[in-house]
Amino acid sequence: MRKFTSKKLAYLIAFTLTGALAGCGSDGKDGVDGQDGQNGQDGKPGDSWTIPAVTSSTVTNVKVINYTLGEGTINYEFEVTNEDGAPINGLVAVQGKVAALTDKGFINNRNETDKNGVADNVHIGGAVTQATEGATLTSLGDGHYSFSAPMAGVNAGTEGIIWLKVGGDKTTTIASSAELVVNKPEGVLSTTTEACFSCHIDMVANPTATSRYMQSHAPGHKAYSMDGEIDLVPGCMVCHGSVSKAVVNDQGFSIGGYATNTLSKIGHINHQKFTKDFSVMNCSSCHVEAPTNISIAGPGCIDCHSTGGVPGAIQPSNGFDVRPMHEGAVGITERQAIRAKYQVALSTPVKVDDISTLTDHYAPDGSSVAKAEPGWCTTITVKDTEGNIFSIKDNFNYSDPLVFDAKKPIVYAGAYLHAYDNNTLVGRPGNRTNYYYGYNADGTKNICHLLTDINAVNANYVYSARVTFSTAGWMEYDGNQRYQSNGNLRAKGYDGSMGVSFTAYSDVVSPVSAEKISAFERRTVISDNSCTTCHNDATAFHKNGAFDEGGKACIACHDNGMARTSATLGAGFGPMIHSWHWGNGAKVSKIGEDGTQANTANSASAINPVISCVACHESAIDLNKVPNQYILEPDSKMTSPITANCYACHTGDAAKAHMGSNGGNISVPATGDWFKEPTGESCAVCHNPGSSSGIEKYHKFTR
Repeated sequence: MRKFTSKKLAYLIAFTLTGALAGCGSDGKDGVDGQDGQNGQDGKPGDSWTIPAVTSSTVTNVKVINYTLGEGTINYEFEVTNEDGAPINGLVAVQGKVAALTDKGFINNRNETDKNGVADNVHIGGAVTQATEGATLTSLGDGHYSFSAPMAGVNAGTEGIIWLKVGGDKTTTIASSAELVVNKPEGVLSTTTEACFSCHIDMVANPTATSRYMQSHAPGHKAYSMDGEIDLVPGCMVCHGSVSKAVVNDQGFSIGGYATNTLSKIGHINHQKFTKDFSVMNCSSCHVEAPTNISIAGPGCIDCHSTGGVPGAIQPSNGFDVRPMHEGAVGITERQAIRAKYQVALSTPVKVDDISTLTDHYAPDGSSVAKAEPGWCTTITVKDTEGNIFSIKDNFNYSDPLVFDAKKPIVYAGAYLHAYDNNTLVGRPGNRTNYYYGYNADGTKNICHLLTDINAVNANYVYSARVTFSTAGWMEYDGNQRYQSNGNLRAKGYDGSMGVSFTAYSDVVSPVSAEKISAFERRTVISDNSCTTCHNDATAFHKNGAFDEGGKACIACHDNGMARTSATLGAGFGPMIHSWHWGNGAKVSKIGEDGTQANTANSASAINPVISCVACHESAIDLNKVPNQYILEPDSKMTSPITANCYACHTGDAAKAHMGSNGGNISVPATGDWFKEPTGESCAVCHNPGSSSGIEKYHKFTR
């Protein structure tokens, strides 16, 4: 993104929302040349002419020619056009703001009334309109204006964020322009618009934004740079600067900015109530580069390290990076290092006549058992980045109760036997807990399921494995009581914490011939970092699952065949994600203050799902590529796949009827080989991208 650094901007810098300024020259016979900007005398255009001026607009575009700061004054020169490029006359409304850069950061100080006979004695930056005493808005020609106003808090040497907005006055029909960041200093902002939008996508366009403040401000307060790009951070900092309005001097006048909450406080404090596995201490999520300030008494730091009194001056980092200090304190750096160091792999499943040749323990109770019976087996291997085997046997923690032991970091290493059909998991024929295990001489771990413990499924077989490393503060369960979707209370806690989990899938084999069919593949429509952009603390989620690789670990349990919950709460992985972020599942049930069940919305419910699709999906979903395969539910029922995903959020009777009338099925009886039965969904006819009612017309899949 190009940034302007000079105090006077180059002439003819255009900012537009829907089009550029339009002008025409004559390609026909020349008439007698008219004056510049007027038509020729014969009624034909002369060599230079403009679209006739207007006095109204539905879109107001602003071209800033220059601005100047003087001793206690500010002056803008600009041109204004409508949606067709016609110059606009009759402008009566204009606003200008300056957040001055001080040793404490950016401050746009309010004008205040006298206090006990003392006049306002703090002037830093400022805000003016055409109604400001001494302000003048002057027409210099069609659509060409100058605006001058007194601003006590600036002078010729002031650096800062310069802001401008015109139009919107109710006495005219001239629409309000966008807010413009006319200029800003280089290298002094600690975060970027892109960092905010990585999770919030476009929060200022969100009618159900993350706070009452954004609800009241959206969508008007969305600032643009002079390149026409959204410039959220400096646009916000014009008011939500570096020092709170609440900081006052001895006379009671604010020495801070226009708003009580600084932008850094909004970032540091408001984000600490994220529902699950987000850490505000993972500074790199927002601060891609080292933050500018390292003074614990200065702006930003005092949001958490409150020192009281007047904020201190900014102390430049000069290359010193405080991010590792924070991330290391909560183990994020350690967990990231573990994830980067190890990888887990599974061998191709084999059918053996005697599992006692590979196993000698029974998983449910850890007892020594040698079963000389046939079964299916696989081997889990953990390696470091140099290719060395990391012994599961020597590093496994068998303590009871299970607590963190740095010398025995592995707290879970298990595998599931799945049914696999049409590139998706359609069941778990192998019992989840009743398996046998044993170790090889190199510390790798064998997992076997007896044939007598396998429920035959008319599909191929594949194994999944999960290996969890504990870190300091690790807990198997977090102790937070929470209700399950079926209404049962999970009294000992739902999720653990501070573990790092790895997932692997084996090759796919035929249960009949025992031959390899293919490598494990699964259709994906999200990116590897879709989950970890928001769930950023590098820990495992519940049941030793992990957020990495786009939820690859989750589908071992939340797949098309596991019959996890009803469709309205998200059967299958996709519907579950939709529901638990924005559907019925987004209502988190916990123990309330009065000891009864209390429903509260999770953090994602504050992000508008309509504009947030691109947080996970890099492009609109090609509905023709959705496998024509049902998703299983409890009580031997099933739902067709596109319907299941849509119904996760759109649960109304009208939506359900619409889906049903177009071949969608919700909670219909499942057949024996339910996953081989084609559905009758015709959703793609109208809703595929590019179609008359394509999903991209109602959901945002671009940034």
